[in-house]
Order: sequence, then structure tokens, then C-alpha cells
Amino acid sequence: MLAIASEPIFVLADTAMIGRLGVEPLAARAIASSLIGGIYWLFAFLIFGTTTLVGYHRGAGEPEICGEICLHALFLAAVGGIVVSILGILFAPHLYVLMGAGPDVSTLGSTYFRIRIAGSPFTFLLFATVGFLRGIQDTRTPMVIAFVVNGLNLVLDYLLIYGGLGLPAMGLRGAGIATLASQILAGTICLAVLFFSSHTSQYRLNRWRFNARRFLSLSRIGRDLAIRTGALRFSLVFATGTVARMGTASLSGHEIALQLFLLSSDTIDGIAVAGQTLAAKHLGADRPDKAYQMGKILILCGCVAGLIFGSGYILLKQPLIVLFTRSPEVAEVLGIAVFVLLALFQPVNGVVFASDGFLIGAHDTRYLMWAMLIGALGFFVPISWISLKWDLGLPGVWTGLSLLMAWRLATNSLRFFRKRWVLAFPGRN
Repeated sequence: MLAIASEPIFVLADTAMIGRLGVEPLAARAIASSLIGGIYWLFAFLIFGTTTLVGYHRGAGEPEICGEICLHALFLAAVGGIVVSILGILFAPHLYVLMGAGPDVSTLGSTYFRIRIAGSPFTFLLFATVGFLRGIQDTRTPMVIAFVVNGLNLVLDYLLIYGGLGLPAMGLRGAGIATLASQILAGTICLAVLFFSSHTSQYRLNRWRFNARRFLSLSRIGRDLAIRTGALRFSLVFATGTVARMGTASLSGHEIALQLFLLSSDTIDGIAVAGQTLAAKHLGADRPDKAYQMGKILILCGCVAGLIFGSGYILLKQPLIVLFTRSPEVAEVLGIAVFVLLALFQPVNGVVFASDGFLIGAHDTRYLMWAMLIGALGFFVPISWISLKWDLGLPGVWTGLSLLMAWRLATNSLRFFRKRWVLAFPGRN
């Protein structure tokens, strides 16, 4: 959980530093974060799919297959990362126009976006490596990598945004360079761990050949997760584009609220990771009853964690707003309604994220895909659009997000407690 929690904490610090530059840089970053987050999460199957497949075969006592899955994931990461980098650099200005950004925000953001998207191959290598390490139940190494890389990013952020130690103050562009440097370091460390660490030696293959079966198994789970995640990220990007048309202050306020939402969700994802890894392991060892008992405990932990975050957001509302912005317009847009919605749904989020992880570990990704498509496209996107047309403002958009989370709570709970996930993994009957 510490590894996952470090990411949003450092992102929050990054957001606070950029917020001090003014409303336009924060708005430019908001659009870039929404777009890049959406693109990257399409490749999140490199984490979750690899974890599920490696965990299952490790539970079945098949280390050689674990190694094959890892190498195929690295291949997909490298190819996908190069393609994303090229396309992102070419189409950055067009994406900002599509998102409804004004000329000043678009000019600032396009440069920042290009710098950040250039690091995609290294980020995707990190995804595949973390997925493999989680699958073999090594959570310590990803934690160390996360703290080293995010710590470097934070230090470089300060030096390159404001200037220091002889480095020029580059503002938003400096924040992008800091992130790119951290991405390169992350990819390099991951390759060193996989190919030179004694810890992973038993999974290394003397010779690697392309195996269609391994590729297809990763592609199938990747397809379901990519569509599921794509629907979620599309709805979030659509919401951000809608908020951008409400004005720069609304967009900046949305970015702050969204980063707080991601802080809690990414932290609770530590519980989801445990659920995913252990569900895959117990099903691989043909112990579904043990997986179910473990899942109930982790879902309860997710709910408690959500209660803690929700209470914190209510109690610390004003200090959090002051931390991120000095603009009275942004503070007014955030208001009471958005923070109340953000806080009240934290326990719901905790149950959803924990059960998500368990069901992914059980390979029940097709069900999750359809549930997300209905919730994101049936609830969140229409309500975001209505919020703009009917002048409901930021509270309207966040009401849509809250309804999406309520839908996910209902569908995940139904699936988990009815135990339909037991037969989801290919080959089980």
C-alpha cells in the first residue's frame, strides 16, 4: 500500500507547486493529466493482467510460464510505449483544442504534454515489471522503486519549476522534464531488477521465443481491462473537457478535487493489489473457499480505509483548498457540495476498489468490462453533459461520478457474494 500511496502523494505535491504558478498552468496540467492518465490506463493491463496470470501460474507451481508471461508483457510495453510517444508528440496541440482549452492554456499545455508523453516506453516497462513482481508476491521491490522514482521527481520538480542549485526556473515545462527524467530512471531500474537481480533468477529463461498461447492469454485479459479502463478514462476525460468549457477556475477546481479522489483511490488500491495477487494464487492452487474468505476481509478493510479518508476530507476541507490554490475563484468553485460528495463516497470507493482487485485476480474481467461500460457511458457521461447544458456546474459533474461509483458498488457486490467469479478463469470448471 505504501508504494501505491506514494504516487498520488507526490502528484499532489506536484499539483500544489504548479498551482502556485497561476490558474493557467494548473489548467494546462489538468488537461495533460487527464489525457495522459487516460492513455496510460489503457495499458494498465500490463500491471493487472500480468499480476493475475503470473500469480495463477505461481500458485500452480509453474515458474517457467511466469517468466514467459513477463517477457511477453515487456515486449508489449516497449512496442506500445513507442507508438504512444510518437502519436502523442505529433497530435498534442490538436488534443488541447479538442478538450476545449483556450489559446494560452493550449500553448502552455502542448509543450508540457509532449515532454511527459515521451516517457511512455519507460512507464510501460515499469507497468509490466510491477505486474510481474506483484504476481510473485514481491511488493517490497515496487515500493522501493516507487519511493526512489517519485522522490527524485519531487526534488526535480522544485528545482526545475522554481529554479535552484544553478538550474533555471522553467515553470510548467520544468515539471514535465522532471517527470520525464523520473520515467527514464524507473524503466532502467526495472530492467536491472528483472535481468540482473538474484531475486528473479528462478523465473528467467535461458532462451525466449514468441509463444502465441502466452501472448493470447495476456491479450485476452488485456482486451477486457483496456475496454473497461478505456470506458472509465473516456468518461473522466469527457468530464474534464466539459468542465474546461465552464471556465478556467472550474477546471482548476476539478483538478484539485480529482487529485484528492485519486489519492484515496490509489492508496486503497494497495488493498486491491493484495486481493488480486492472493485471489489468483489461491485459484491457481485450487482453493476458491480460501480466496473467498480472504476477499471478504479485504473488502471490509477497503470500507474502513474509505471512512478514514472521508472523515479527513471533511475535517481538512479548508486547509486542503489553501494548500493547492490562492485563487478565491477556484476556492469558491470547489465550495461545499463537491467536498461533501468527495467525502461521502469514500467508503463506497473503498469497497469498489477492493472488490475490483479481487475480481481481476479471479480473471473475471469480462464482467467488469460490461459493468463499467454501462456505468460510465450510461450514467457519468450523460450527467456530465447535462451539467454543462443546464448550468449545474462542478457539483453536477461530481454527482455523475458519485452515481458511477454507486453502480460499481452494486455490480461488484452482487458478483462477489454470488461467487460467480469461481468459474471465470480459463480452464476452470
